[in-house]
Amino acid sequence: MTTVQQSFPVPPNALWSALPAGVTAIRGRTPSYDPQRGTVMCRTGMSLLSWGQIVHVTVSHAPGGSALTIVTTLKLGVFDWGEGKRLAHRFAAAVAHAAGTAALV
Repeated sequence: MTTVQQSFPVPPNALWSALPAGVTAIRGRTPSYDPQRGTVMCRTGMSLLSWGQIVHVTVSHAPGGSALTIVTTLKLGVFDWGEGKRLAHRFAAAVAHAAGTAALV
């Protein structure tokens, strides 16, 4: 399991609106959006390194804007060889681009 959290200087609804760009960037399948909780869940397909990942993303309020928390879990296997972290960063970058902002450092 891999967890990546990034903060952004925009309101949560701006990140929420940009979540589909993140799903597309990681080629997420069957996304399930829950606006009440501010979450989306999708799955990735198999790659050379894994049988795929389950990706849970949460948008929440944070000081100075909002936060994006991305948790990736292997569908099957023990080691993800860094694939989860790469997926999480690709997702966050696509959401930031679609929202017209950059992550806070």
